[in-house]
Amino acid sequence: MAEQQQQLQRRQRVYRQRRDVFNEYNDDELIKRFRMNRAGIITVADLVRDKLQSRTERNQPLSPETKVAITLRYLATGKMQQCSIDDFGTSQATISRVITQTIDALSEPDIVTQFVKFPLTRQEVQVKQEEFMEDYRFPGVVGTIDGTHIRIVAPSVDEHLYVNRKRYHSINVQVVFDAKYRILDVLARWPGSVHDARILDESGLKALFEQNYVPAGCYLLGDSGYPCKEWLLTPYLNPLAGVQTNYNTAHKRTRCVV
Repeated sequence: MAEQQQQLQRRQRVYRQRRDVFNEYNDDELIKRFRMNRAGIITVADLVRDKLQSRTERNQPLSPETKVAITLRYLATGKMQQCSIDDFGTSQATISRVITQTIDALSEPDIVTQFVKFPLTRQEVQVKQEEFMEDYRFPGVVGTIDGTHIRIVAPSVDEHLYVNRKRYHSINVQVVFDAKYRILDVLARWPGSVHDARILDESGLKALFEQNYVPAGCYLLGDSGYPCKEWLLTPYLNPLAGVQTNYNTAHKRTRCVV
């Protein structure tokens, strides 16, 4: 009997004290740590609540809001997971599971397409063009495009393909923004060594334009790393004084959105 009691005591879990960051911090402090205020975190949690809600109340489960906050903390700061352990009183294994679970939930197509959608109808396109015209006085533009390198841990397979021109491992992510800094299209599957122009050339975005899914008279703006096309405007490499120089100036000012 005594031996059974000792085994039971050894099996009993000891839980760390968890901090209630939502009551401990005001909105300014939450934004500083998580890049969102309380209402923003709750809004994100509501999007994926069904996917993040624990099915039982055993083992002190984390709420969807806490899971979102842990993930935001990790993504917003770029720090190691230890910072989340200190903030939330959870183990590193739990932190890893929470981050993976939350990102997977937010990456589901039914969630992504609520916020990331390229304009295809004449009405949608017109709205984007009017925003660029109003803010930058550049006609016909629906989006600005560029690649951005997201640093990753060196993979075990085809490691050399992920080394970019700055000599670190990355994914080269193609992104298109509208005039209001909203993402219209994102492609995040190419190794860091792949050039921006090739990513575009093999993307569904190119197909949308060249197969006439996007209405005529719509343009993307890209830097000189892209080829100039009927639907993709790039700067003059050696502009002449006057019209070409003025065009390059307007192009650069508008492209800064991305």
